[in-house]
Amino acid sequence: MPPSLRIPLFLLLGLLPGPYRGSCDAPTTTFRSELENLEVMKSRLLIDFPASSYSESPRVPRRLMYVENRGDSDPLLRPQQWAVGISSPLITAGPVSLRGILAQLYNPLAHAPGSEVYSDPAELSLNIGLEVAGRRGLQLQAVPGHWNLLGIYKEQIGAQLGSVITAPLGRRIDCVLVGLLAGPPDRLADEQTWYAEKAIFPGGLISHLAGSLAWELNPFRFCLIAAASAGQWVGPGTFTTMHLSWRDRHIDLDLLLGYCSSGYLTPEGDIGELEWIIAGRAKRDLGPLQLSAACRREIDRLPVLPAEFRESLDQLNAGIEIIRKTACGSVWSITGGSELEREWSRDGDGHSRFSLDAGSTVDWSLWSFAVQLKEAWGGGSERFRDFRVEIARNPSWGEARLEAGYRHSLKSGFRLAAALEAAGGGKRIYIRLETKEILPPIDSGDGRQAEDWLQLFTLRVGWEAKSRRR
Repeated sequence: MPPSLRIPLFLLLGLLPGPYRGSCDAPTTTFRSELENLEVMKSRLLIDFPASSYSESPRVPRRLMYVENRGDSDPLLRPQQWAVGISSPLITAGPVSLRGILAQLYNPLAHAPGSEVYSDPAELSLNIGLEVAGRRGLQLQAVPGHWNLLGIYKEQIGAQLGSVITAPLGRRIDCVLVGLLAGPPDRLADEQTWYAEKAIFPGGLISHLAGSLAWELNPFRFCLIAAASAGQWVGPGTFTTMHLSWRDRHIDLDLLLGYCSSGYLTPEGDIGELEWIIAGRAKRDLGPLQLSAACRREIDRLPVLPAEFRESLDQLNAGIEIIRKTACGSVWSITGGSELEREWSRDGDGHSRFSLDAGSTVDWSLWSFAVQLKEAWGGGSERFRDFRVEIARNPSWGEARLEAGYRHSLKSGFRLAAALEAAGGGKRIYIRLETKEILPPIDSGDGRQAEDWLQLFTLRVGWEAKSRRR
């Protein structure tokens, strides 16, 4: 029997009734399939088992998954890509995503303040996207809740083996230690060139040691993360982040400070783009009035080439939203915001861009109407004006949505999107059409043929069914 039939059959056996401790609940089966541009078929089968049946923590669901992607020329029984996954409190295997400090090790200084990466546990989670994920992993709970053993693999990159130890120091302080040993190939294929803006990875084994210390005193939380890398043929490198947050009924506040040295390498042999990041955001809730503000400074890593090529970025933005409910039950809101963005190089040259946006939304009965206008101008960037209108209807059977936008700039054009969805009885079917890029005006005279215009759109048709056997 071909593997493409054997694996789904194995998963379907999980639907058969069996003994469950402490509960008579049965697993829930969800099947979803999507056809993209009439060429690629993506399918996924999920089997979710109730956590109450196993007297286990619901934070890690017990789940089986099969996902596959097929091209228009693939044989019926041989998908182009496929993967099987399993998730439980004791083992996670298959296509995975990185969480917590693990995500930062693989992509330092890439997460904004307020990201869940600063509060998530350091672990692997099952990636249940319709696209077959390229990163595969295996995680074993040697000591549940305190010690994980893990292995991660990515094609053309290699394998990484590691361990995660979680040690709570009292009721309010958590300490996490992570160790990884990686062996990427000698050189990454896209780095075999005489010209490079950053140092070329020479290959060899790379080891990582990281730790985080989190102290939580509601509503305040402090998190300090430090990591170091060293390789067989490369010197040591470090990165550090400090994250502060405040959460209560009326205000959300996040502050972030991070530094990554020039010698730090990720477990996959990559070199981070940023050297420094200083960022913060705040949101104030005053009932019908909500205020927000954010700032961010990014300093790029010093390149191998002359220093005048080094660029950095400053961002400041502020926003306001007013929400009002009328006596007839409709909801009306108005939003406004501004953003100042400045790009600059090490020698002081640079340019600034300033933008303003305003919008309004009305929800009335089964209908929703939205209008948004944004204008941006500046010395070093193209001036543009965006206008967007959205109309949606949400009856009991599903949703219908239509969106149209126009950009006025040196390259003017339209953006269009439409969606229709019907749902009921645990089943859902949908169709979505949207533009990939700006459509030029009809009288633009750019010489495009009809078949060229079809390449500018993305069409998705899919359906989903969910059932539970008892």
